Amino acid sequence: CTAGQKKYKNSCYFLVPGGDHSFRVSEGICNQHKGHIVTYNTREEYLWIEQNVMDGTWHWVGVFCSFPAGKDTKNFYTPSGEDMRKIKMKMNIDAQALNEKSQLCSATHKGNNSWRWRWNSQNCSEDNRAVCEVPIE
Repeated sequence: CTAGQKKYKNSCYFLVPGGDHSFRVSEGICNQHKGHIVTYNTREEYLWIEQNVMDGTWHWVGVFCSFPAGKDTKNFYTPSGEDMRKIKMKMNIDAQALNEKSQLCSATHKGNNSWRWRWNSQNCSEDNRAVCEVPIE
């Protein structure tokens, strides 16, 4: 891991610098470091990142969903290409937001027990903190 990054198992993690950014800007910053916005695959990983990297606010989760025009189906994606079936966090989709947006991103909140290990759907253009995950090669 480089300066400012923290190692956990086979990845390095860091808080995106410069405060809050949109999902796209945050993902772009992570990409510059050869990583992606973190997708929490286990509760242990989430708790470690919460304790060692996050600060006390909303953070993007590396999952977004799109709603093709005229379709009722939701398509979930991870920028890292991870298999969505392996991601076990609970997702709370805001029904009103689904009706207003064609794409939503996911966020979690450190320090708020009602949002621990859960996602909330948010407009991808909102500004949140983000944690990048860079796989160790």
